[in-house]
Amino acid sequence: MKNEIILELEKFGIVKVKNFLNFEEVNQIKNILKFYSAPKGHHKSYYSTKLIHFFSKLIKLDFRKFKNDYIIYQLAKKKGLNFISNSFFKRKSFLKFIDGYHSPVSNKDVLPWHTDQAYQGDERKQSGFVNPDHAHLKFFIYLSKVGPNNGCMSYIPESHKIGYAIRKGIFENEIEYEPYFTLEEFRNFLSRKKNRIYIENYLNDYDLVENFLNKTKFIEKNEESEEFDYSLLPGDAIIFNEGGIHKGSKSLLNERFVLRYLYSIKKN
Repeated sequence: MKNEIILELEKFGIVKVKNFLNFEEVNQIKNILKFYSAPKGHHKSYYSTKLIHFFSKLIKLDFRKFKNDYIIYQLAKKKGLNFISNSFFKRKSFLKFIDGYHSPVSNKDVLPWHTDQAYQGDERKQSGFVNPDHAHLKFFIYLSKVGPNNGCMSYIPESHKIGYAIRKGIFENEIEYEPYFTLEEFRNFLSRKKNRIYIENYLNDYDLVENFLNKTKFIEKNEESEEFDYSLLPGDAIIFNEGGIHKGSKSLLNERFVLRYLYSIKKN
């Protein structure tokens, strides 16, 4: 099963795993997240990943947080997330953070189309662009039902390959930097003749960019597409290379509860 996960990740950049958690595990983790009732990015949404984090909970006599953090940390070991991550990167990887949060019912996307690993223009002024191989692998474990227009993950298959080629080209000064964080910026970047030639030659694939541009034409008309949406039940998971183009859709029907683990080959 884990080998199949790795093969699908390499090819498409994303894989859906049904019944990643059983019924009891879903209820246990969801109750923990509900207790803190934290939105994305809030300090209460983060869980311990290092001994010093756990030790600080004991110093503060926060035994409940210590126990909850330990349950969530141990879940990663129980499910073999580090093994999957090491196999994906083909080298030792590290758990960078864990968070769990809820998104309320809303008519706004959790996050619009984007790529998480896009370089920022001021990076080079500081210390140079980050090595493109210092990538991240994310595990999204859903604790509530999600689907189109109801909190689902949407992902353009194989876009992670294009995203990596862009980072590689910029990092090695083969192509010039310009913003490519949003889907619109990403498509504009690919429309530059020099950029496209480099990416197609690097990938040794002369159809991938064209197929991507055709699949994402909906953005030109300010429209949306459900073609790339994933429907999941509580306990299902998505593992994905965050260098691909993806988004979190609006939650129109119910709150969205998700537990996330992020792995990288670069230490914190």
